[in-house]
Parts: sequence; C-alpha cells; structure tokens
Amino acid sequence: IVLLLTAFSLFNYCPLAFSALPNAMKGSCSATEKIVDYSVPPKLEARMKEAIAKIYGTDKVGVIYPKITEIITKTKQNRPLKLYLEDLNRSDDWYKDEIIYMFYVDQFGVVDKNSTNTFEDTVKMLDYLQDLGVTTLFMLPFIDSPMGDAGFDIRDPKNVRQDLGGIKEFNEFITEAKKRGFKIKSDLILNHFSDQHKWFQDALKGDISKIDYFVNADKVPPYKKYLDEQKGMVIDYKEKDGTVSQRRLIFPDICENHYRKVTINGKDHFFYHTFYPFQLDVNWENPEVLFYMLDVIGSWANVGVDIFRMDAIPYYIKQSGTNAENLPQTHEVIALLSSFVQTVAPCSVMQAEACQWPKDILPYFGEEKTTKHDIICNKENKVTRTDEVQIAYHFPYMPAIWASMLTEDNGHFWKAYAETPQIPDTATWAVFLRVHDELTLEMVDIATRKLIYGELADKGAEFRKGFGVSGRMANFLDNDPDRIGLAFSVLMSMPGIPIIYYGDEIGAQNNWKYARESEAMREDMAKKKGADKDVISFFDSRDINRGPVTGNAFYSAEKNPNEFSGKIYAKTKKLISLRKSNPVVNRGVFEKIETPNKEVFAYLRTYKNESMLIVNNLSNKSTVSKLNIPAKAVKKVKQKALTDLISNKQIQIKKNSQKLYELELKPYQSVWLKL
Repeated sequence: IVLLLTAFSLFNYCPLAFSALPNAMKGSCSATEKIVDYSVPPKLEARMKEAIAKIYGTDKVGVIYPKITEIITKTKQNRPLKLYLEDLNRSDDWYKDEIIYMFYVDQFGVVDKNSTNTFEDTVKMLDYLQDLGVTTLFMLPFIDSPMGDAGFDIRDPKNVRQDLGGIKEFNEFITEAKKRGFKIKSDLILNHFSDQHKWFQDALKGDISKIDYFVNADKVPPYKKYLDEQKGMVIDYKEKDGTVSQRRLIFPDICENHYRKVTINGKDHFFYHTFYPFQLDVNWENPEVLFYMLDVIGSWANVGVDIFRMDAIPYYIKQSGTNAENLPQTHEVIALLSSFVQTVAPCSVMQAEACQWPKDILPYFGEEKTTKHDIICNKENKVTRTDEVQIAYHFPYMPAIWASMLTEDNGHFWKAYAETPQIPDTATWAVFLRVHDELTLEMVDIATRKLIYGELADKGAEFRKGFGVSGRMANFLDNDPDRIGLAFSVLMSMPGIPIIYYGDEIGAQNNWKYARESEAMREDMAKKKGADKDVISFFDSRDINRGPVTGNAFYSAEKNPNEFSGKIYAKTKKLISLRKSNPVVNRGVFEKIETPNKEVFAYLRTYKNESMLIVNNLSNKSTVSKLNIPAKAVKKVKQKALTDLISNKQIQIKKNSQKLYELELKPYQSVWLKL
C-alpha cells in the first residue's frame, strides 16, 4: 500500500488514480513489482540510438541518449494514471475509426462576428459536435503566439494563448471533451519558432550562444531566382562549399529569399526561414534543440493529446547542396520523436503534414514493428506501429477529387489512386477536401493545375501565383447543397481518416473582411518590430477560408434541415453516422469499379464478410450508370433492388445485355449500397 500511494503521489492523482484502476489490478501489484515501468523498450531504445548516430554522429550517442532517458523518466513520472490505463487498453490502430473535426478555438461558434471565443466558450459547442457525430477534435494552433501566421508562429511551445483562456481554460476544456469521449489532436510546430521566442530574443540581447539554436549563415549565398513550371518559384543558392542548394520559395509574394538579416553585437547574421521572415527555422543539428523539443512533446502527451500533427516535417534538416526537403536526417529526427512518443505515451500517434508526392510521403511511415511495453504492475502490452508517423495527409487526393468533380470525369481521381503506393497495415492516410490552408495545386500535373485554377480562382483567391487556390468548399461548389452533399459522400467513403473543416458542414462562406483585417494586423506588427522591410506583401489569401462562424449559425443548421445550411448539415451528419456504424467503410479494402460512364465515380469497399457498393454521379444530369461489378460482389447482388443507406430508399439494379449492372442516379446523387 505504501508503494502504491508513493507512486500515485507522483501524479497528483492519488484518490482518482487508485479508483480508476480495474479491481483486478488493484491487488495485482506485489511488493517486488514496479507500478509504472520507466524503462525504454529495447526496440525503441535501439531505434533512438540509431537515429542519434545518424543525426549527430556515433560519438555523440553516449552523451545524448542519457539525457533523453532523463526526459523520458520525468515525463513518465508526471503522466496521469488514467492515461497509463489508455496506454494499456487502447487498440493499436484505434485512429482508423476516427472522424476529425478541425477548427480555430477563437473563431468556432462565436457570439457574433465581432467577438472571439476562449476554450470556456468552446465547451458550449461540444453538444453540437456530439450531435454531428465527429470523434476527434483538432484545435488549430492554440499555443502561445504573437499571431503573425494564424498561430503557427510559436512563442512559448509549452503554454496556451491568453486570448484563448490560457492553460487553465484549456485543461478544463480537455477534461470535459474527454468525458464525452472525444479524442484530441494538436499541432506540433517544430520546424520554426516566432521571433518572439525566448531563444531569438536572448540572441538579440547579445547571447550569441542562442544564434546556433537557429539555422543561420554569415551572409546570404549568391543566388539566382526563377519560376519552375512544376515546382513554382525556386532559388538556387551557391554555397561556400561549392554546392548548389535548390530551394522552393513557399511565399514568393511575401519575401525575396529565405534569409532575414539581423545585427547582433554589431555583426550581421542571416537567419533562415522556410516560411515567413518572422518564423525562424530552428537548428535540429543542435542537440539542445532536440532536448527542448522532447520536453515539449512529453508535456502535451501528458495533457492527453492523442494525435500529434507534425507541421512542416519535410523541412526539419537543411544541408548545403540539397533542396532541404525529405532529407535522410529528417527521417531520423522523425523516427527519434516517434520512438520517444511510443515510449512515454503508447496510446498517442503522430501524423505527417508533408505536402509531397505519395512516393515521398511513403518513407515517413517508416517500418512496422511490434514493441513490448511493461506499463503498469508488469502488465505487458504489445503495440504494433510504424516507427515514424502512423498517419499522413494524402495531399494529391484533394486536387484529384476536385478535378473529378469539376470536370465530371472520374479519371482524375483514379490517376492519383494508381500513383498511391501501398502503406503499412497499421498506417493510414488522412483525407480532406478543405482545410485552413489553400487548395494546393502542387501535387498535380500542370494541365490539371491549370484546369482547377481556371475553374476556381474567381470563386476564391489565388495563392502562390497559380500553385494553389484559397476559398471555402461551398463557394467552390456554387453553394449547391446537392453538390456539396456529393463532396461529403466522397470524403466519408474514401480510404483513410476523413477531416472536416469547421463550417464546411453548414456551407460557410469566404470571409474577405477577416482576410483584410489579418493583413492589416500583420503589417502593423511588422512595423512595430522594424521588420516590415523583409516582407513584400502582408496579404495571405488563405485567410478568406478562415475567420469567425457564429454559434447560432451552427445550431440553426442543426435545427432547420430545410434551409440551405440545414440541408448540408443533415446530409453530413447522416454520412458520419453511416461511416461510424459500418466498419466496411472505415477499414475495408478499396477497389475501383470499372464503368463506361466517366461521370460515374464508383468503388467497392470490402471488409471481412461485408461489402458496400458506393456510386457517385459527378454530373448535374441524371444518368444510368453501368457498372462492371466484380464476381465476388455479384454473388451478393441477389435482389433486384438494394437499399440505399443514405436515403433509405430502394434502388433498382439490373444486368444488361453486356453483363453490366445498371442503376439510375439523379444529378449529384450518391448511393451507399450494402451488399
């Protein structure tokens, strides 16, 4: 008993922790057993040491790894017992069954469009989210930030913005959300920090040791700048070792190059930035950066973050003579972080935010391995996971789906599907139609890029000189509830975890007012810091698909199914319910259904003994779809009518003389037919 209470006191959870233990476990800890095992599973220890050797050198393993184990022990000591129980009991690939809802805390469900929310206000929106049926809440950046880039410029990575209610309101929100069964997803922004971060501020005050915490140079290398038709604006830097570093310029409308000049103690230094000049890239080749980041990750894991979205991970390591994307050492950093997370919080997983081609994303999953964890009272848990990330955004699917919808031609999607490699069994894609960023057109061929841009630019705003389009889903789909419903049907039936962007489920509109206000704020901030000379433009077109959406708008849609927003909401809610109640859609094999109708987008989902035929009419005209259903599924098509799970109506299906199965579809109609 003394041993139990001593251990529980480490968590500040004494009564709650003991009561949370299953009865069988309460009496199972003998005097010789560890209640919580702070050791590192051998496979994870080996992977961390391997990564350290490849990033910092073999001679540094003996110095760096012991410091990592200190952070691991501290993190495990501070982990609440209720999270240890989740580590013990949660299934390896629980995330495959999730439906993610992403939102800005201050903009989601506000009283009016001139006010902002805190976490306390967001608690009032949990009823709405429960009714909608989503399962994971993804709050877009809420970490302490001066808000130069919608919160992606981090000032204090272990704190919560005061304008959102601070850490107190955040913890209260997490507690209430977890009570209702929601899981939590959060950004980990580890590529760059704000120029308001303590490291940079210390450097400005003369602490030159902090300069090496960032990627920096004594001078800007000579460079030439040009437009690459596939990559966009590119800069070739002639490095002092003679190599050429070919780097994409992400924001060509905003900055001239990747370097910001800063004078410290009378000497000029040039700080590298992948994105805005006020977002300075940290130096992952400095071990002090690694230790700091691990401590940050551990603190959020212990709050109860279930999914870590790893922002901008292709750029972590920069080396001369490279494009600074997807470098081998970057993968080693990710593997090290993944091993750390799997050690301190086995129930949590990592998701890659890498806007890359599938062949370049595939390595971010790493290798699938089974690890034994002694979690509580020597209760062993075997976890099979990939050794880098477990989830990755499938960026090419987004423009492929849009191209198919805009042209009424399924070929665009099937081309992207054919180019998608097989991923490990426990890994999964995350799929989406719109998010807080632009509809990126990088991961498509040039002809498709021009096609989508030509169709949508006038319905939103240009981003990166034609390499993307900013705007809301409803605006892109001409505010047609049937067409928006079709888009959600496709999203909810895709292989992977569907992500819904706040407001899209009620037809939220482009917000130019918010974009102009954000532009003015950024300019004002830059002028106060004297950094406006580093920026060409302060307008970010992505802001038009951000901004406030009132709580009344959400609850009105929920209560008025015959109104514009209500029609979209009702359809989305129905599709979410169907996905959750049919494992075949979450976990089933995805198989193309051949059809001579290019406007018909059809596929089969198969899981264990279940099959579901999903057919989408991409056109604004009624059509008779002709489907070449595989023989294994034909055996299950015994009726002449099948029930459409979306409408609950009978759908007539018959075989024609060419042995194709025919069914009639209305404009933009989707049917989910359980065979």
